[in-house]
Amino acid sequence: MRNFLRGIFQERPSGYEMHYPFPFPFPFPSPSHTFQATLASALPGADFQAEVTVEWRGREPEAEAKVRAFVWDHLARWAAPRRVTVASHLADLINARGVTEVAVPQTSLVLTHLRVQITVPAEALAVTNAWEEAERRQTLEEQRRGDELRQLRWLRDEIFGRPDLARMYWHLHHPADLRSMTDPLFDTIAAQLGSSGHVTASAQVEEDTVSVLIGKFVAGLSADERRHLIGQLDRVFRSFDRADLASQLGDPSDRVAS
Repeated sequence: MRNFLRGIFQERPSGYEMHYPFPFPFPFPSPSHTFQATLASALPGADFQAEVTVEWRGREPEAEAKVRAFVWDHLARWAAPRRVTVASHLADLINARGVTEVAVPQTSLVLTHLRVQITVPAEALAVTNAWEEAERRQTLEEQRRGDELRQLRWLRDEIFGRPDLARMYWHLHHPADLRSMTDPLFDTIAAQLGSSGHVTASAQVEEDTVSVLIGKFVAGLSADERRHLIGQLDRVFRSFDRADLASQLGDPSDRVAS
């Protein structure tokens, strides 16, 4: 039998090559490691729980610990700005990047594979939902206060700062009380609101250096330039909730340089 087998190998045709089902020498399998990680989210007390699987190429002392520390640092950075309500999106992001080889700094190791499974504990989800509900309530309260402030400014500047409009406003809400429309209290209120500094007297405007400079600048503009400037001033006045001033700008074509 030995002679028979020896004869087969010795009598193979010229040019014949032996083929092996695997490269030679045999490759070592890539080292791998699976560990659990708790990753802080953007909200305190609401953490991600992750099962992490890594593979790497290279061998050196404490390779597993070095790869694990490197990966954990990256996972923590990806998780930190996000909330647990986007756990599936975070896992997809990490796994998509995990197929790219990355050198582990200050080592001869190369991370060749990274995959995570992320879960969210019920407690973390409850904390996040409570936090977002508080944010929603705060946003609604800020909107309510903003609406109330705009309403008060409108009453001050457009209604009670102008006695004639204040009387009409009163009549609109109290149509049977015509006698009160002659009350000088409306004039007193308008005077008080004007003295608070919100309505600037024309004499004060003339004495203001900035106003004088602006007047000189406007006086040197052409009709087209003046029309453009007035259009911009209209936007500026309204952005500061001074629609009363914007309404006094009038038609730019009517405002010629004096």
